[in-house]
Amino acid sequence: MKRLAAAMLLVGCVTPALADIAWVKAATVKRTLIQEDAFGGCMILINKTIADAGLSCPSRFVSFSCDGTFSSKVNAQNMLDSAQMAFALNKKVNLQIDDSKKHNSYCVAVRIDVTN
Repeated sequence: MKRLAAAMLLVGCVTPALADIAWVKAATVKRTLIQEDAFGGCMILINKTIADAGLSCPSRFVSFSCDGTFSSKVNAQNMLDSAQMAFALNKKVNLQIDDSKKHNSYCVAVRIDVTN
């Protein structure tokens, strides 16, 4: 009986890994990408490695989910517009990225702030 109780306690202590949401701050937008049938429809490339923020993201590309999978299309388009403005004006961006939301293994940004 004690072994069963110990086993149940051990199983109860095991929890699945939780997805992380983290900030990548003071990044520079290096490229924009629009493609209808992949990557959630739109992405940007930033100069910082996203994994350095503790996220499980394979590269420096970030999707905004312009196809509406993880965000409304309007919100995603607004985030892309902000990224394009930052790219054109050479401004820095802060991105909040969720590694539980991915398009073709690329993580999705849930917020973008354009800074000076």
